[in-house]
Amino acid sequence: MRSLKQNAIEKLLAENNGIVKTADVVAAGISKETFYKYAKSAGLEKAAHGIYLSPSAWADEMYLLQAQIPKAVYSHETALYLHDLAEMEPTPLTVTVPAKYNSPILAEKGIKIVYVKKEWHTLGVCHMLSPAGYSLAVYDMERTICDSIRKRSEMDVSAFNYAVTGYMKRKDKNLNRLMEYAKAMRLEKKIRETMGVLF
Repeated sequence: MRSLKQNAIEKLLAENNGIVKTADVVAAGISKETFYKYAKSAGLEKAAHGIYLSPSAWADEMYLLQAQIPKAVYSHETALYLHDLAEMEPTPLTVTVPAKYNSPILAEKGIKIVYVKKEWHTLGVCHMLSPAGYSLAVYDMERTICDSIRKRSEMDVSAFNYAVTGYMKRKDKNLNRLMEYAKAMRLEKKIRETMGVLF
């Protein structure tokens, strides 16, 4: 006979496309011991510290990284790719974290890390699906364009031009929001200079 706890774990797995965090299981009132027994019997694979995958789950690198480090927001080239404003899939992945945030995991994985002021960290965060269908925290298009203009000197020229011209052609762009972010990030002059030709 199946227990209520087994059903609860399976519900969590189903809701997250076969990925479950130990913290979520404990929050649902199931002890770690019970969960580990279930994980062993069901053949769950330990993907990272406190994160388990069902045998049928797709090991989505982008989702797993964020599950381990919730403060990491996908940004810059990675966000451009997710917004369909890049020609190629970015390597390495780029994330933005608050200044002074230290994560050995990001460094170990070879992730490109951008540090920003605390008040900029949450500016423009939205949720999008990864190529494998998992929900990711990503900067929206307007914040990503601001970031690209801010770090223009570090970007490939053709990638930068592709992103900016691609953004201006988008029907779902929001120029008011772009200028709001530009004001918050003190980028108004740079944005106007860059977009001047396109406005």
